[in-house]
Amino acid sequence: MGKFEFPKNPGTQRENPFEDAQGDNPYSDGEAQPVDAIKDSIFAGPADSADRSYKPGDYEAILVPNPKGALRLAIAGMVLSACGVIGAGFAIAGTGTWITPLFYVLPLQFASLAFATPAGIIARRDLRAIKAGAMSGEGRGKSRLAFWFAAGAGLLGTVPVVIYFGLKIYYLFSG
Repeated sequence: MGKFEFPKNPGTQRENPFEDAQGDNPYSDGEAQPVDAIKDSIFAGPADSADRSYKPGDYEAILVPNPKGALRLAIAGMVLSACGVIGAGFAIAGTGTWITPLFYVLPLQFASLAFATPAGIIARRDLRAIKAGAMSGEGRGKSRLAFWFAAGAGLLGTVPVVIYFGLKIYYLFSG
């Protein structure tokens, strides 16, 4: 029995359902048409197509990475979260309290998370597509950089938010 064999897809290496043990088509209506009758058909392909073997690469679309968008989002998230952390540090040093300066920095931190989250998702999706072979590897470095910038921006954006709400809960229950 013949097998389907497509080199880039191991899941398709299976038995040919249109051939039985003798190599005949079990679903045919009888005798095969003569080759001359097939050539006269209006639905037949070009004459040279019979000689050409199927190549999966001919029909597969390779995606082209565009990591610039993810990298720009990640850098914007990193800048916003860094500005928020630096501003909180100056405000805490100037006032000597923790709660009020962190409250005024929260919008910057939420904005950094709003930029960093999609950047991380896009960069991770691109890295997975590159690893799977569905996307060319020319943007791997920028995608990896965008992923790590997004992770750093997410961490820098999350820490002040957690500290703020942790201190609020602490002061609420400590009396």
